[in-house]
Amino acid sequence: MKILVAGAAGQVGCRLVRQLLDHNHEVRGTVLPDDPCLDRLDGLDIELAKGDLTDEAFVNSALDGMDRVVHTANFVGPQFDNNLQINRLIARVCGERADQLERLVYVSSSGVFPNNGEKFACAYHPVDEEHPRHPDGEYSLSKQIGEEFVNMAADYTGLRTVIVRPSHVQSGTAILSQFTVERAVQILKIGQASPRGELYMADGTELWHDVEAQAAYPDQPCSVRDGEGRSWLYQPNDARDIAHMLVCAAEEDAAIGESFNCGAPTPFYHTHAAPLLAELTGQTALEVQVPVWYRYDHAIGKAKRLINYRPRGTVEAMFESALRVRDEGWIDYTWE
Repeated sequence: MKILVAGAAGQVGCRLVRQLLDHNHEVRGTVLPDDPCLDRLDGLDIELAKGDLTDEAFVNSALDGMDRVVHTANFVGPQFDNNLQINRLIARVCGERADQLERLVYVSSSGVFPNNGEKFACAYHPVDEEHPRHPDGEYSLSKQIGEEFVNMAADYTGLRTVIVRPSHVQSGTAILSQFTVERAVQILKIGQASPRGELYMADGTELWHDVEAQAAYPDQPCSVRDGEGRSWLYQPNDARDIAHMLVCAAEEDAAIGESFNCGAPTPFYHTHAAPLLAELTGQTALEVQVPVWYRYDHAIGKAKRLINYRPRGTVEAMFESALRVRDEGWIDYTWE
């Protein structure tokens, strides 16, 4: 099968390309002409299409001869207009080829809900595919509008589509900073600046001051409980697991016409993750209690049930991988 990966040099794209090759697919990847991450694709047996996905002529040429498309290409940050143009063009050009193209897989984001409750309270937990949408920023909004472009193409042309919504993407050493004093303080600051969120203190209490006062240093591992003793929860997404789900979405017939949440096998408990991180790095974990419950969770049962999604990114596996990256210079393109 010939599969186009839009954004092949990206954090997810470079891992997806490797998994598609392992499944014996022919891969063409779009990359920017001056892409600073092009070395991520060195030595791979893929065809590279260099160009700008905001250019309709380039999108058309990149799609020539392809059976399926996996669209991972978006800019994170203040790139709203570019992201809209990329999403609009890919959906439209794929729709124009609906009779020949077997499938478009669009990578959205859990930020369309969102599922962390920091800025807007979730309607319920864990957040599943039916949860109401309330994007919390321009990037998330561009993802939601991208979903609408994809749905419009499906409705008007019969294009076969799949939408995948990963939660917080992690690769390299990034997971090592997620269970620290600095991260807990950041979450509490965002929560206190967001009156409609789940962490807001109506009396104006700035909870992070007490956490900082107890800490030995900002990157000290930090285990957080709420006032009832419940552990904070965090459910990230290893980039290799996202790539795995995109392979499932591209291959499984049951995926067509569906949307899927993509996340770690289960939420990570701070009360487990922080002491584990401390043990692995020779530190002492700080234990703190605050009167708010942080729940960043993402129901993934639908993907496991319908398209055989089997994520491997447990907290233990992600810590082990990140420490190999840090200490040995290993690159985590695969789980091996």
